[in-house]
Amino acid sequence: MLEAVIFDMDGVIVDTEPGYFEAVNEYLADFHVSISREFNNQLTGISYSRIWQLICSRYHLSDISFEEFVIGMERCRKKKIEEEGYIPIEGTLKLMASLKEAGIKMAIGSSSPKSEIEDVIDAVNIRRYIDAFVSAGDECKEGKPNPEVFLKAANRLRVTPGNCLVIEDASPGVLAAKRAGMYALGYQSGFGNPNFEHADYVVTSMNDADIALCRKITASPR
Repeated sequence: MLEAVIFDMDGVIVDTEPGYFEAVNEYLADFHVSISREFNNQLTGISYSRIWQLICSRYHLSDISFEEFVIGMERCRKKKIEEEGYIPIEGTLKLMASLKEAGIKMAIGSSSPKSEIEDVIDAVNIRRYIDAFVSAGDECKEGKPNPEVFLKAANRLRVTPGNCLVIEDASPGVLAAKRAGMYALGYQSGFGNPNFEHADYVVTSMNDADIALCRKITASPR
């Protein structure tokens, strides 16, 4: 039975993944480092702390503290957002409207900071749809693929994890959903090459992720 849908934010609600790639390289340019798209694909869907660990390890950047990394990244990200704004993923808001009409609860489970989740909610006018949100970076001990972010979201919605569908565009998020005992719908956005072997279903357009499909996925046997 479908009680709730939990959305990842970046790449599912708004098209921010290319912007993150550009922001990382803009920030790292001060350290004479540039990451490839292939390496950036490994950073999709995980927390800032894990991104910082992977970048520092790969490029031996012992002089960057986590706090400096977050401040620098946020500065570059905000500059890009001011220039371009947030671009909604086609089909997602339509799905949210259908879920709201059907009385199905919704939450956001994202690796982004709470402040940016709030900004996105207001920028694309979805506060009327979202019943709760959780920032893995700010509120969880571990980021995805740890299931904590989605379990917290289910708890705030007061729903059974097994009756939740998570929509993700990244492999760590799909794995986190399955570890939480939830159903997982993978959205192949075209950015990166996520491994969706653990997903219950995969779409290449959010226009295909309608309420009928959400119900069908959560009605299928595990």
